[in-house]
Amino acid sequence: MSWHHSIIAKISLIFALALLGIGAVFISLASHERENNIKSMQDYSHVAIRSAFDNGKKKLDFEKLEEMGFNLIEDKEQKEKILLLPKPPKPFPMRHMEERFKFGFYTVYDGASIYAILQNRESETLVLQTPYKKELFPRILFPILTFSFMIFLYIGTIKSILPLKTLRKKIKLFADGNYDIECTSGKKDEIAALANEFDSAVKKIKSLRDSRQLFLRNIMHELKTPITKGKLASEMIEDATYTSILQNVFKRQEVLLEEFSRIEKLSADELKLDMQNYNIEDLVDFALDILEDKKEHITVHLTPISLHVDFELFGVVLKNLLDNGINYASDAHVSITNDTKTITVSNKGNPLEFPLERYGEPYFLEGKKQKSFRGLGFGLFITWHVIRLHGMKIDYQRKGDMNHFVIKL
Repeated sequence: MSWHHSIIAKISLIFALALLGIGAVFISLASHERENNIKSMQDYSHVAIRSAFDNGKKKLDFEKLEEMGFNLIEDKEQKEKILLLPKPPKPFPMRHMEERFKFGFYTVYDGASIYAILQNRESETLVLQTPYKKELFPRILFPILTFSFMIFLYIGTIKSILPLKTLRKKIKLFADGNYDIECTSGKKDEIAALANEFDSAVKKIKSLRDSRQLFLRNIMHELKTPITKGKLASEMIEDATYTSILQNVFKRQEVLLEEFSRIEKLSADELKLDMQNYNIEDLVDFALDILEDKKEHITVHLTPISLHVDFELFGVVLKNLLDNGINYASDAHVSITNDTKTITVSNKGNPLEFPLERYGEPYFLEGKKQKSFRGLGFGLFITWHVIRLHGMKIDYQRKGDMNHFVIKL
């Protein structure tokens, strides 16, 4: 699954964008607050210095500045570091003082403190630490809480979606024929409700499957019992002709029962293939053995090839095509030929009235004017689906008065 199709990836992207947006808002607010603090402290420093300037002595009253929260920085290294901080392009002049004592004044910010810088041509530069105090904890508390809440919400959302992966695996197992799965959830969200409903549906389907299998086993047993008894009884008949006829009838009934079983497995998608390599002659012989009473109606021209197929199922496919070909042929005759890529069953008769795919539907011929198939009427249904399971195709071709059913290997 591509990342852009994943719900988790989309939710992660939404939360990432939300966190970036919130972070940008907090950074903008912090920058705006810092500018306001610098401006406010600059105005306060301006007023404080003006009030602390002693016009009589023509100097600053540092005691008064200290009372107002200002501290004079006297450490030379610290002072040099502060003077290297970025400063405004033009100092702010203190014009109320006499011209010869005029100070150039500006403030600088180092991230934790604000300093007032006083420059004078006749004396050294003074550096005063303002009473500004940065309260770090209250400033970061709300962003931390906000980011923590977003992360907690993200984790909770992802955790509530993760069961979808487990549910998807269970659905795949169910689709593969595993009915012994359980996906109940004790949570109260929508995904848990979906999982519980699916679990309930699986249990109901499993119950129906078990009932169907029990019914099929019983009915197959009940139908096979009289056939077996009939075969035994037919062997006691002295007339060989009647014995042969009865034996063929009972053999035909056994074939129909097997056909019925395959139909049920196909309908439930439970038919499994046992794929091995076989010679085409052996497969055709298997089909002819089932159609023993119709061998004289079948012409066989084969080119020796090996096929990777399920022996019994593919033999039934050939049997169905040959049987239907005889039933629908105007001369009751059918032929089977092959090359390295195709197997063709041909007969002379009327063209198909509907597309071949329609004849592969169960009960399609029910109520139609065409002659119904012998047996259960599922010959082409089984043929169509078994060929599909083998990864092959079957086509219908009409040439002159001949019908050709071509299996493409």
